Amino acid sequence: MPICLYCNEEKMEEELSQEHVIPRAIGGNLIPTNPFSLNRVCKRCNSICGTFIDGPFIKNWLTQNNRTEAILKYADITKNPTLPLRYMGSCEDIKFEDNICELWLGPTGDTIYHFHKPYPEEAHVAHMVGVPTFARKDEIDSGFAFLFIRSNNPAWHPTIAYSFISQFKDSILYLGNGPTPKGGRFSDIPLELQELHSMLRSMSGQVHSASIKMNIDYGDRFIAKVALGIGGLFLNKEFLSSKSAQLLRTFMWTRDSKQREKLPLRGTGFWGALSQDLKNIMNWPGGHVIALIQSGKTLNLFTSFYEAQTASIIISSEPQHWDGIVNEGLVFVISPGLQKYVGPKNIANYIAHKYEGDMKDKDFSMLEEEMNNIKEWPPFDI
Repeated sequence: MPICLYCNEEKMEEELSQEHVIPRAIGGNLIPTNPFSLNRVCKRCNSICGTFIDGPFIKNWLTQNNRTEAILKYADITKNPTLPLRYMGSCEDIKFEDNICELWLGPTGDTIYHFHKPYPEEAHVAHMVGVPTFARKDEIDSGFAFLFIRSNNPAWHPTIAYSFISQFKDSILYLGNGPTPKGGRFSDIPLELQELHSMLRSMSGQVHSASIKMNIDYGDRFIAKVALGIGGLFLNKEFLSSKSAQLLRTFMWTRDSKQREKLPLRGTGFWGALSQDLKNIMNWPGGHVIALIQSGKTLNLFTSFYEAQTASIIISSEPQHWDGIVNEGLVFVISPGLQKYVGPKNIANYIAHKYEGDMKDKDFSMLEEEMNNIKEWPPFDI
């Protein structure tokens, strides 16, 4: 019987499911092939990982806004795409009854106020932007949201509206600076919200004060899961039942951060102290870098997401796991905006491409060319 990589238990074939080691929400739905797709993960582990491990990383304040920037850069506005919104935080000085007010920005800097009752929280789960992935439907108050469109260019209006509707699909939606669009998701502003609407409209162009919540360990379990998945994909089969793999499993399934600190797993985490030189090497404009690098008797995973979030972790301390597979290091570069990747490439080739003008790699160059060959946005204002 097959064994699930994440829980290390025997499973029936029908219990297995496809797992994206790099989640689709941050660009892991790669084409034409996906080197980070696993078929050795059971449905239960897949579901739990999405809720309690991937979710806190994907819906972290940094990731949400990094992802928005990366996708917006490559958006084809002529196709009226649905884009993620920037999350600015909770506005403590804007209140309505027992609702909190969260401030978001639309694709052209459009101001969005979302009023709702506080979302539930759970011990040992990092704060998330928007609805927490662990919350049940009956625990969520979808509330209502006002949209104040910034752009006066009609070319942007469908994208702004679709993106707003997609983010708040269960909320009551109001257009704050125009007549209510007919026959769609927008509602007329009721009398009991007229005063609030007038106040929000008067705040147009003003500086807002917003606060955010963020845990420093928001990505620790996520990076351990990625390391375990990468090891299962690229190292030899001995790794699957090794002490190194079991240490990663134990870490990713340990919810209490205090208990995780007691485990002998070495790495930096996303708030750790990677050297600036290493961060510079690991960064790719608007993209992700996934690198396996040999250092003595350890194989290390170095990751950089959206140029802004870097972390490292030991995948294995048993050299036989990567013998003949990793010599010095392997690198993958992912462009989430294009949903394309390059790799695996030798680490020396990657560094030479970045820093040696006459030693460019063809595949990296083609990715750069495609990244730079993007349509110009129509102007926000006309």
